[in-house]
Amino acid sequence: MTEKSISHPLFDRGISHAALKQVRERFTKLNHERLLRTRTALLPRQQIFLDLLPLLIHINHPILPGYKSANTPCGIDGYTPDELTLERVRSNIARSVQYRHDEQAAPLIHSVFLMGSCGTVAQAEDSDLDVWLCHHNSIDELGLQRLYNKAAAISDWARSLGLDIHFFLMDSEQFRRGQRDRLSAEAAGTSQHYLLLDEFYRSALLVAGRYPIWWLVPPSEEVNYQEYTALLHAQGFVGPDESIDFGGVSDIPAGEFIGAGVWQLYKAISSPYKAALKLLLTEAYARDFPNVVPLCIDLKEAIYHGEVSSDDFDPYIMVYRRLAEYLSSRNEFDRLELIRRAFYFKVGIRLSQTAGSAAPWRRKLLETLIAQWQWPPEQLLNLDTRSRWKIRRVREEHRFLVAELTNSYRFLQDFAQQSNSPALIKSQEMTLLGRKLYAAFERKRNKVEWLNPGIAPDVSEEQLFFRTLGFGEQRRWAVSTSARHDFEHDAILQEHEHLSGLLCWCFCNGLINDYTQLRLNARQDGVSENDLREMASHLSGHLPRKAYAADPHKHEAFNRPKVPEAMLLYINLGQGALSSLGAAGLAKHNSSYPITHTEIVVINSWGEVSSLVFAGQEAIIDTFRIYQQLMLAASKASEAPIIDALCFNDPEQKLRKRVRHLPRLLHRAFYTQPKNKRVIIKLSNGFHILQTENDELRSVHAHSYSTLIQCLGRGQTTFSPILMDRYCAPNSALASIVDTATTPDCYVFFHRRDDFADLFVRDERGSLHYTTAAFSNANQLLLPLVLFLQRCRTEQAGKHQFCLFELHQQDNRWRSQALDLSKLMASKPASDTRVQLEAIAKTDSKGRLVFDMRYRDQHFSYDKAGPALFDQLASQLLLQQTRPTHYQLDAINLSSLPPQQTSVYLRYKQHIEEMLNTSVLSQ
Repeated sequence: MTEKSISHPLFDRGISHAALKQVRERFTKLNHERLLRTRTALLPRQQIFLDLLPLLIHINHPILPGYKSANTPCGIDGYTPDELTLERVRSNIARSVQYRHDEQAAPLIHSVFLMGSCGTVAQAEDSDLDVWLCHHNSIDELGLQRLYNKAAAISDWARSLGLDIHFFLMDSEQFRRGQRDRLSAEAAGTSQHYLLLDEFYRSALLVAGRYPIWWLVPPSEEVNYQEYTALLHAQGFVGPDESIDFGGVSDIPAGEFIGAGVWQLYKAISSPYKAALKLLLTEAYARDFPNVVPLCIDLKEAIYHGEVSSDDFDPYIMVYRRLAEYLSSRNEFDRLELIRRAFYFKVGIRLSQTAGSAAPWRRKLLETLIAQWQWPPEQLLNLDTRSRWKIRRVREEHRFLVAELTNSYRFLQDFAQQSNSPALIKSQEMTLLGRKLYAAFERKRNKVEWLNPGIAPDVSEEQLFFRTLGFGEQRRWAVSTSARHDFEHDAILQEHEHLSGLLCWCFCNGLINDYTQLRLNARQDGVSENDLREMASHLSGHLPRKAYAADPHKHEAFNRPKVPEAMLLYINLGQGALSSLGAAGLAKHNSSYPITHTEIVVINSWGEVSSLVFAGQEAIIDTFRIYQQLMLAASKASEAPIIDALCFNDPEQKLRKRVRHLPRLLHRAFYTQPKNKRVIIKLSNGFHILQTENDELRSVHAHSYSTLIQCLGRGQTTFSPILMDRYCAPNSALASIVDTATTPDCYVFFHRRDDFADLFVRDERGSLHYTTAAFSNANQLLLPLVLFLQRCRTEQAGKHQFCLFELHQQDNRWRSQALDLSKLMASKPASDTRVQLEAIAKTDSKGRLVFDMRYRDQHFSYDKAGPALFDQLASQLLLQQTRPTHYQLDAINLSSLPPQQTSVYLRYKQHIEEMLNTSVLSQ
């Protein structure tokens, strides 16, 4: 292109003031007709809002609705209220209102636009209206906040008139640069720019102020938009305060279709029909990429050719016609029928009924379309009674909608791969929308599916009947509106593996309200009607009644990973485990928690509701695992989740009182320092030691008390204190040991039994070693052991201390009495300081652990003697004049091994002493 062609393109194309004026007048005429239609669609008492809106923004008057401050930015470019508007103020607001034009400061508001369905066939009496308040970019943060407060106050006034108004503060210069407010429940953030502009240009209504300069750019010049508008200003065709510039729509990048599509998928959570229309339009545009012709260009083409019919260029009808053409060309007639239903529901006129308050022009437009669709009267009647649809019809429609949304989602994925273009939406906003979509639509085992996202207003039932179907592992719960005992399959609304999950489904999908009667078809699997109602009442206080993803008040929750908010336990439902137990019965039960059936409902911060069930002797252990995982997730939350339990067949709520303390016990065990604790509980099949490993809860089963003691001797990588449930062997010696040994030191306990003693050593890592020994007096029992432990500590380079206790049983309870270690050490003879009998660990040629032995100055090598080593040592010991009844090691050398805890030394000591004394006895 030559320099000359660039400098005078407007004159070359024959643009003149007269031609521009004609185009502007055509747009203004269409805008005026749609404003009139907007007004007629409002109730008489609501029309005052539309009449006064520009004046309320233009001036700050204390007596007018929305007034907040005299310093609030105001003044609309080129606006002067006419006498009719002022008369409306005086007759409806205050007679004293006066307007003086010369008192107004320089205008700070460029334009006021109405957005949405206003002035279209889709504008109903309950339609919300979006207002774009386009302000000067010189307004500072304080001024913007004042303007926002004024807009909010005007919205409050509009609400008193029965209108739902949303104001959006817009800076056209920032908008052109792509700077947008962050994504919110109502604002699209960076998910779309050109597509939003397309919608704006084809549907926005100028209420007051500057008109869009886009009007004056011919369709053929859309690709030269910036150059063209610059020359319009430079050549004086458009004055400096005459127009507002949001930019052109000639080149929609591929990445925008992806972000806009995801945004519409999110909007489908609460408004599926409206979103389906916009989502499919995005798909239709993307199919034509890169040769996309937006609808606003179609509108502009028609206006430039002199066509300004409000009927033919109704924005919603334009959308429908584009979609119908697109789907018909692809022979996708099922989708076309869904889009027609979506359009019909959006318009909201019930053609099967006599004309109501809807504007006649709206009904006439819709009737023309329905005639083209050839819908029979019964189909219209079905759609017009949507307010009375129940869950069966809703489920059917939900299936169509999900199929459509899934189809669109897959198209977006394919389009992203084919175009090799990343979404233009900010990554954090894409993450937030993705979380909402997963929460609303992801189907997972145990997760409750929401079937009614804006499909029908009320699917509640007067009565619901519950019963079980099948037997054994195939048994399921079912719900119906029918009281018939045979419960024919066609009458079943939903089936579920367990009752709590079925009730959650009923609540979340709106089948149960405050007046719904819940009934059982006879007693089912031991569940009474009272149990059913008790569980329902309990669930009602916790379950969300609306999907969080569709709730603006829950928007911020999706800026963070999901965390559990509540865990509800339903224990022994339908089980007779406690039905015959009185006050003494529970105390004497062989399980601290006689629980054989637990149903769990979990609600997280994204509003997802999940339910699962555990049965059997270890149901409570499985429940603990779920709790542990929830608490692990909840560690990222600011508040701990609610834990609540409801026990059935539980006289006087005795089991519930026990269960309620368990979360505190588990929290103390796994979520306070030190975290590597072990918890012991008692069930009907024995004892269970619970401990976390790699963030998973592990359970070690001990079928008896003696096995439990052995299991507690297992090695630990770090200090692992033991916690015993209050109902687990509270009167045992172990309970006293656990209560006493609380620090990472080495504790020695003994209990005399005639000529023998029970010896317990709880080492510095919390492992418990148990053995028995002959007893004559405490010093002879303890001194060799303490000396051995001290030598171990020296080799370990440990810093732990030694504590001595004697166990006594008194009044059926065990007590630990502290002994003075210093007195014990003072009693030792000088010979006790020497090491006489020592085992030295090493590995043989095959990598096995073996021991050499040293007795006084003699060395017995396993390499030479092999398994006969202990026989050789026994022979040498028997030559001594003093022969004890039981030979004890003075020390074990494990320096060839990685560092070991004290209990390991004690286990080797016990093993070697048994082998040695066996050899002595055999000679």
